[in-house]
Amino acid sequence: MLAAGGCASSSGPAYLTIGADQYHRVFDAAVEAARDRGMQAILRDRRSGVIETSPVDAGSALEPWKGDSATFGQGLENTLAHQRRRARFEFAPAGFHSSRPTRDITLTGPDLLATGHEEADLTGFVGDLELRVWVYVERAHTPGVRRGTWSRALTTRTVIIDPDSGGRALPGRYWTPVARDTALERRLLAAIDKQLAAGMPND
Repeated sequence: MLAAGGCASSSGPAYLTIGADQYHRVFDAAVEAARDRGMQAILRDRRSGVIETSPVDAGSALEPWKGDSATFGQGLENTLAHQRRRARFEFAPAGFHSSRPTRDITLTGPDLLATGHEEADLTGFVGDLELRVWVYVERAHTPGVRRGTWSRALTTRTVIIDPDSGGRALPGRYWTPVARDTALERRLLAAIDKQLAAGMPND
């Protein structure tokens, strides 16, 4: 069953370069590509070019019909731990690369971060744009679990009190980012590129 887990392809571009006249079409295609994988867009900001999705549970090795694991290792991780994925799409002017300055370097040149200007409105941008996507893997953690050694029915959980909340118990589950799923990032971009190649109608 594990060998027939149906690993998904990890092929696809690292980013897409599009013309400004394609912006609205690609924006809608990104929303659709995420929706096809169960990630609903909860933030759609066309002016700044950002799409954020809701998280979706990752399929385990015992759920081959989901086909969202690019490797056997991913499927095994999803089986041993409760994990989920969320995506963030970002459009930016082509050639834009953020940098991390150090204290020993004085930055010169144009204000690439536009710190002294108003936020750009990509709906009226002229020129080429780049689309990149980040898929974050989050893992569920349940503090205070006391697992029974003889039966799962004997597993209990310690109630941990938050000292700063006036005696209320801490949430029963936390989601912690643990990795990026670059394979799913490429598949999402490949799906968007495929929609454009098929001549998706412009809304």
